[in-house]
Amino acid sequence: MRLRDILSGVRYKADRDVSSVIVKKVTNDSRLVAKNDLFIALRGYKIDGYRFIDAAIKNGASIIVSEKDFAAPEGVIKVLVKDTRAASGLIAANFYGNPSKRLRITGVTGTNGKTTITYIIENIVKEAGILTGVIGTINYRIGTKRLPAANTTPGPLKLQALFSRMLKSGVKDVVMEVSSHSLDQGRVDHVLFDVGIFTNITKEHLDYHGTIKKYFAAKVKLFDKLKSGAVAILNNDDLMVSGLRRRTKNRVLTYGLTRRSDVMACDIKLSMDSASFTVKTPGGPFTVSTRLIGKHNISNILASVAAAIALKIPLDIIKKGIESFKTVPGRLELVDEGQPFKVFVDYAHTEDALYNVLSLLRDVAPDKNIITVFGCGGNRDSAKRPLMGNVACKFSDNVIVTSDNPRFEDPSAIISQIESGIRGEFSNYDIIEDRREAIDKALRMALKGDVVVIAGKGHEKYQIIKDRAMPFDDRAVARSVLKNII
Repeated sequence: MRLRDILSGVRYKADRDVSSVIVKKVTNDSRLVAKNDLFIALRGYKIDGYRFIDAAIKNGASIIVSEKDFAAPEGVIKVLVKDTRAASGLIAANFYGNPSKRLRITGVTGTNGKTTITYIIENIVKEAGILTGVIGTINYRIGTKRLPAANTTPGPLKLQALFSRMLKSGVKDVVMEVSSHSLDQGRVDHVLFDVGIFTNITKEHLDYHGTIKKYFAAKVKLFDKLKSGAVAILNNDDLMVSGLRRRTKNRVLTYGLTRRSDVMACDIKLSMDSASFTVKTPGGPFTVSTRLIGKHNISNILASVAAAIALKIPLDIIKKGIESFKTVPGRLELVDEGQPFKVFVDYAHTEDALYNVLSLLRDVAPDKNIITVFGCGGNRDSAKRPLMGNVACKFSDNVIVTSDNPRFEDPSAIISQIESGIRGEFSNYDIIEDRREAIDKALRMALKGDVVVIAGKGHEKYQIIKDRAMPFDDRAVARSVLKNII
């Protein structure tokens, strides 16, 4: 592709004429550079790509895009821009031919529920016979193909490459989680959305955003990226989210459990294994049964129904898509090795998410003994730690506080912060720093009919200690223990 076309719309200064220069590949990873490639010296939050310009040139880069001036050797084209982060999104979109214009894209943002909603919508769209792509926390999916996910929402080069690959594979619809980080960092600046969903807003990622006001403002940016004729889906039960209907110029569909909305649920019946209810929609009502449990999942289903309506999928197909859906990895995922008690692994790692899980189980099993294992990740928002401890002890009969991805923090210090929210008020907890030992203890103390919840890591298959990701899967550990005790 011609460099002139790749730089279309970008404000830049080049040290020579670029009209006839051909670019083979665009990358911001100096290790992946080859001859005739364009390297973007991306200014990151931890690492400045400017440091890797020499390595990129050594590996064969012919064009360097940078914010800072540098001495370019003969044969290397220097392209200077004001902001490499802003430029990289447009460069990526240009290089891959703006694939989002030819895809129908649904973006989901909010603190909780994003992953579950993308899975449900994917199943509904597949039920309609449409090949679907998904970009999210657990993995990236192109039809039945699974790709590893480094980030919930990848950087612009990876994202546009994924869109291009999906388009070439015959994908028509893409459902993607859109994180607050990606919106704040401009990763989706050149993506056009047909549907935007805002699930809710609770305290999370304040280590990055600083305040919940800034966190909310980052997420709102999704609704500035809707196509003309696109639909905004808003959770009417969340007052901050529902207030966005006054801001957006697009058509709005609301959903909710407690406030009158376009898509609502009534006649709700919950159990430990399933839920059934009637969905009221602008096109009429329908009844549905699902293997997903809890009111928070009913809310996720309502969001998915509203999105499917926006995508013009018939109600009978929507019903089939919901009822045929089984589970989301690591979201109240049942671990069953024939034991006489329930074991759930869940990704809940915020106060609100943990409350949703434990209050649900307390509601559907009021006479059961609930045993909860959880910890808090290191180098993340520390304010939630005592709050999560309080929720765990309030809604559980027994709690084991343990370690969860301590990263560069001292695990015992994290646990101490958790304990500050429960010490003196609760006595129904133990501290076992080793997560494997904590899970073992919880499962061995469970009796017939009890419920064990292992929270925090969900689908993750690693434990992050300092800068190393050590193999660790809560589900695999639980199965191993259960096989030894039953």
